Amino acid sequence: MDIRERLEAFWAGERPDEIPYTIYQNEWRHTASDPAWQALYEMGLGVTWYARPFKENHNGIEYIEETSTVDGLPFLKRIIKTPVGEIYETFLDEWRQKFYLETAEDYAVMTHVVRNTEVIPAIDTFIAKGNEIGKYGININFIGRTPNQIILVDLVGLENYAFHLFDLKAEMQELYNALLDNFRQRVQIAAECPGPYVSVLENFTADTMGPKRFKELLVPVYDECFPILHNAGKIVGTHYDGQLSACKEHIANAPIDLIESLTPPPEGDMTLKEARAAWPDKLFWSNINVELYYLPPEKLKKIVLERVEEAAPDGKRLAFEVSEQYPANWKESLPTVLEALKETRAS
Repeated sequence: MDIRERLEAFWAGERPDEIPYTIYQNEWRHTASDPAWQALYEMGLGVTWYARPFKENHNGIEYIEETSTVDGLPFLKRIIKTPVGEIYETFLDEWRQKFYLETAEDYAVMTHVVRNTEVIPAIDTFIAKGNEIGKYGININFIGRTPNQIILVDLVGLENYAFHLFDLKAEMQELYNALLDNFRQRVQIAAECPGPYVSVLENFTADTMGPKRFKELLVPVYDECFPILHNAGKIVGTHYDGQLSACKEHIANAPIDLIESLTPPPEGDMTLKEARAAWPDKLFWSNINVELYYLPPEKLKKIVLERVEEAAPDGKRLAFEVSEQYPANWKESLPTVLEALKETRAS
């Protein structure tokens, strides 16, 4: 099998000839021109490209970027101007310093932005990207985050999110409703897009909200929208890269087919053995903790094979990936993982 055939078998819950291994395009792109990647492709590595099957038109909205230097570091200010006001976010050396939403007035502006955003199919563009990326690339049908996760991750940030849940509850709910209408449109388009797999980039970790709000703010969206994708024959995966044990029962009952970027301790709080016990039928696309790549090759290989035994002793429902950060020693460590996965081949 090639990497695409392996992933298709993995998504279908079948046994590929060996456990698949991929790297995000966003990580790989930094050194994509290095010829050393070719040998890794030939060993089985694939590159995942997350492409939107839609585009958004912002009616009456102006987006402005201002760049400068602060203490010798690049500073970026992104401004959104609307007829009802403007909001902005800032970054210093690519690290976010200020989120868009801090006041009730900010929420009103962002709600206006979302209500005046038109979601338009761009399936031809998605197909073109799939044709462009070559045989080692895998085009992923990507629809972004659900409403609560957009607010938390992209617009407010963790600290203010906790305050806004109480101080700006009505404003947050209004924005949530607007974002949900937008998300529903994206789901309908994704259902019509080619490819068996749909990615929802939640960046969820249970310690940000706990099981009560997970059930209130995420599960209803999953229950409404994911069956639409299932009815179109899609496998739905959520990017859950943090701690999950507090919500494991709700995750078990949610219509999620695949946990993507599933990361064992210390970043996460569930081993693959514990995850498999909690979710026996779900697919795991698991991130290998970055510090493991710096271990001696035999020790890294041993851990990879132990994780296979924990999560997929039958060779099914497991893939590995580089989804958070790739190691500086990738030319040595990634081949070690690929060599280990050769041992997962069916005899």
